[in-house]
Amino acid sequence: MTTRVEIERAHWDDPRVVRFRELMDAEVQPLYADLRDEIPRVVVDPATILATLVATVDGEAVGTAALKQSGPFVEVKRVFVLEKGRRLGVARALMAAAEREAEALGVRELFLQTGKRQEQAMALYEREGWLPVAPYGPFEGDTTLSRCYVKPLARPFVAGVVAAETPRGDDAVGRVLGEIEALDAAGADLAIIEDDPVPPAGSATLDAPMVAAAAAATTTHVALAPRVRVTHTEPFHVSKGIQTLDWAAAGRAGWVVGVSLTDEEARAFGRRPAPAEDEAWQEAEAVIDASRRLWDSWEDGAEIRDVATGRFIDRDRVHYVDVETRWFSVKGPSIVPRSPQGQIPVIVDVAGDGPALAAAAREADVVRVAGDRPRELAARVRAAAEAEGRRVAILVEVDPERVVRAPHARSDEEQLAAWAAFLRAEAGADGVVVTGSADAVRAIAGDQLAAGTTLRERLGLARPASRYEAAPELVSAAAEGESR
Repeated sequence: MTTRVEIERAHWDDPRVVRFRELMDAEVQPLYADLRDEIPRVVVDPATILATLVATVDGEAVGTAALKQSGPFVEVKRVFVLEKGRRLGVARALMAAAEREAEALGVRELFLQTGKRQEQAMALYEREGWLPVAPYGPFEGDTTLSRCYVKPLARPFVAGVVAAETPRGDDAVGRVLGEIEALDAAGADLAIIEDDPVPPAGSATLDAPMVAAAAAATTTHVALAPRVRVTHTEPFHVSKGIQTLDWAAAGRAGWVVGVSLTDEEARAFGRRPAPAEDEAWQEAEAVIDASRRLWDSWEDGAEIRDVATGRFIDRDRVHYVDVETRWFSVKGPSIVPRSPQGQIPVIVDVAGDGPALAAAAREADVVRVAGDRPRELAARVRAAAEAEGRRVAILVEVDPERVVRAPHARSDEEQLAAWAAFLRAEAGADGVVVTGSADAVRAIAGDQLAAGTTLRERLGLARPASRYEAAPELVSAAAEGESR
């Protein structure tokens, strides 16, 4: 006869739940009597309880579990089942119900903590797909007693990094393309293609946009975002290059905006002296704005392609952008029709406070945060963007060489996946950027591909109409001092 376990919603102060917590303490505390002074003291504030569950069998309450907000982490707390309810699937039913409650709240990673002497509980969690993770939040640093777990509930947005700089040799292009293709096969949502205009002695550099264009023909899922430094390049050519990539990749293009600050790079281009960082990022903001205007300069449907009449475009739906800044001027329109995404997502790297953060808050669609304290940096980026009336997607960097291992770790792959989930949750980020190999991406991304064909769709960004179609009065507006 199959036992039917039913789950109901309750309250933290429900007498049944209070009694279960008392019984749990009476059962667990003796296990750690000799370590009482070392046990982390965690007082639960009822205001942090997101949900309380009670399991019943034949109408009798036999177990409980709860969801708790602990800073940036959502935890499963106080999982307890009476002796009469054990070996009947009650604990599994409670854990599954807690996951459903969390998913309904939009939670993407669930956490929990138990003690090292509660081996049955640990075995349950591991059977149910929970990954060992280093102690988090209120348990941080307690590797002596705490055994913590995380369970990803949703696939994260996962980007990988490909270095376009490569040693000299006949296989240089093939090696880099092979790395991008491996990311594609591993399920990466985005490949960030690095570029170095001044390669080290004995090395050659590959042009990142050209590498991305070549990869567009050999990949099917991964989006392609070359890094393009805008300090010594022409905005018109940069914008049409990225726009052309979006056509070649069928809406899978992105653009990592960078600046050039060194005298060495300035000499390599021979165009002008290296600027100060503040000025370089002010110019970068102007280049982004001009590029967006050029991407909009052809309205959707501007192409007619009528062989009978010989008309290729509707000239009334193609616009001059008339951008004038102290660094450059662009008349426009673009020479490329409006691309599949309309507006290609702009990515900016931020490693600390400074001009890059300010520029990202004003102009970026996606911000990649790196450094030792990604949670604090992500919060500053988010606050700065909100002050501008904007929202940015945040990707937190994951370095496989810097994973903090759990004391009960089982494999390197699981540890990397757990650490990525921890960093994403701690920073409240939308996804992660993995600086390791395709194998590292596969460990984090899992077996399923993210939904969405274009990069904008994967980032949850709608495809916008051309600004000139939506607001014709902007056709001849100058870019200087104007927000997009």
